[in-house]
Amino acid sequence: METKPQFKETDKGRRNTRDKILHTACKTFAKYGYRDTTTRMICSEAQVNVALINYHFRSKAGLYKTVIGTLFENVAKPLMSIPDAVHDEKTWKLAVRSWIRKALAICAACKPPEVWMVRLMGMEECMPSDLAQDIDSTFKMPMLQSFTRLLRMGMSSDDTEQIGLWCGALHAQCIAYAIAKKDRPSRYCPPHLDMDVWLDKVADHMCSGIFSRLSFQRSLCR
Repeated sequence: METKPQFKETDKGRRNTRDKILHTACKTFAKYGYRDTTTRMICSEAQVNVALINYHFRSKAGLYKTVIGTLFENVAKPLMSIPDAVHDEKTWKLAVRSWIRKALAICAACKPPEVWMVRLMGMEECMPSDLAQDIDSTFKMPMLQSFTRLLRMGMSSDDTEQIGLWCGALHAQCIAYAIAKKDRPSRYCPPHLDMDVWLDKVADHMCSGIFSRLSFQRSLCR
């Protein structure tokens, strides 16, 4: 009896399959959330065998963590380095404004990958998954610490109340956009204004409040 040759999947093929699963998982988790998404849904959409999720990611939880990590790396991580550019009053103000404006732009985005990330973060905020604690410590807390670092540069000594107020104000703005439906972020924007112009105004409004109470005092290492 003639036996059929056995072909092993190449490294490139494995990467392509993994990327296909990951891309599909980003869309599916962002649409349905962690709890309501099943591995079968992802595999059906990606047209791959369910066993490949275990092969590449070990489990649904492992896949979800990889999705969050990949989106964070591509979308949010650039915010983390902004405080490193500060060395005086001028660069501090530019950094604060840049951090706030970029965070708002990410959260108000309507296209992937930004919209996938903010939808997932919004759902984790409102309906935490079983992995919420891990996501908080790995991704959310470093982001909060980055913005907090900028605020602390405007204080001669740490003021936890001021830090809490400004972090809470920015967080509320970001969550409002993150959990809005795709066609709803513009509801905050007056109809005669372009969304980018509106976000500039929101960032300037927040910065005017910060700069009226804080002024550059010190550079801070990580």
